[in-house]
Amino acid sequence: NPYPSQRIYLSTNRTTPFEVKIYHNNVVIGKVNISKGNPNFFEIPRHYIITTNESNLFKPVKMGLYLEADYAYFANLRFSVSNHAEFLTSKGQAGTGNLFYTVMAPISLSNSILNFMTSILATEDNTTIKVSKFNSNVYFSDGVPRTEFNIKLNKGESYIIEGSGDFAVNYKGFIGAKIEADKPISVTNGNFNGQYAGSFSKSSDILMDQNVPVNQLGQEFILVKGLADIGLNMEGAIIVATEDNTEIFVNDESTPLKLLNEGEFFIVPDYKYINQGKEHFNLYIKTTKKAYVYQLLAGSGGQSIEATGGMNFIPALNCFLPKSIDEIGLIDENPILHTNDYPFGITKIPTKLNLITENGATVTVNGVIPNTNHGPFKLKGNLNWVTYGIPNIKGNITIKSDKSITAGITAGNQSAGYGGTFAGLPTKPEIVSEGCFPEVILSVTPDIY
Repeated sequence: NPYPSQRIYLSTNRTTPFEVKIYHNNVVIGKVNISKGNPNFFEIPRHYIITTNESNLFKPVKMGLYLEADYAYFANLRFSVSNHAEFLTSKGQAGTGNLFYTVMAPISLSNSILNFMTSILATEDNTTIKVSKFNSNVYFSDGVPRTEFNIKLNKGESYIIEGSGDFAVNYKGFIGAKIEADKPISVTNGNFNGQYAGSFSKSSDILMDQNVPVNQLGQEFILVKGLADIGLNMEGAIIVATEDNTEIFVNDESTPLKLLNEGEFFIVPDYKYINQGKEHFNLYIKTTKKAYVYQLLAGSGGQSIEATGGMNFIPALNCFLPKSIDEIGLIDENPILHTNDYPFGITKIPTKLNLITENGATVTVNGVIPNTNHGPFKLKGNLNWVTYGIPNIKGNITIKSDKSITAGITAGNQSAGYGGTFAGLPTKPEIVSEGCFPEVILSVTPDIY
């Protein structure tokens, strides 16, 4: 599609400026200075991360980015083409690992502009990767039939897997594929163009997020609904099991919605969201074994809502959630250079901030306690947590709570929509006791000893 834009946004809570280096193919291609109150972004040459050339698929290529700094920071990729946009939140070190299962939205109609995709980026030389347990009839875009992939990558190299949406077997056939690597890798998955709500041949959007390895998953999840009305099939959650006999429960229901085996998926329907008052809808999900949960949402209400889909990874509740998210830079910014409604482009996108925190917490956003119209709202099935929904959020955002908290956004206009989640994965404590979260990697940052 024409009118491409792609930027990495960077922000931090550190008041002393420091430098973030951006690498492509193990070479520094940019340096950005950031500090508290001074977020920044880096304009990415398109061919470093996005290709329309099928010869770049199904082989090692010099694509993908790696960022490095001496201090902690947020990084997120915000990109768009005409009428479509997405927002990928970097999971940092927690996003690299050895075992993943793919997640993408099931395709709801035959259309060659839709697809599924997965890309794998190596962090070390001589990385061996196996991709298996997908439908053997999946029709990949190079036309080569496969029952598995066996891939060798060096540091900074990546491998892109893709299949078109005009083959029925591709609608669901690659969801839950198993990715195993002998060295840490990073995985991004989804649909570069997806439609999951129905037969909307002229409506679609980018649905994508960075994945996380299985050892970062959990069993309890909270979602705040996007901007679609219940009944339009735009809101919901994709759950992918990582083990056999995984039961799925929602809210306070005692009967499982579904029993899944390894690699199988289920979509929690939109009517499972609970209206907690003031048109604020939330959803509690519990699984009996570790599972992936990705939220499907509408980034904008009103007309053409089926064109504003978003998909974002939802982290599990855990006891290492932070008490502050400081800071998210330029939260409402994502340049979309052309849409049907804005032929000359739009940069500031209407954005809603969603918060999840423990019951009884004192919460502030930029030092102000949220209006009671925006929360807190109870959660059916788990009274230990509450949610907030704050519309029309703008600029740099600092969120503080005296208890654990995580945040997400819902954003979009009439042509594009997306979501994102911040600070939902474990932070790096100075000292960790056993029994809190599985398989924690201990390390120290340069300014903490």
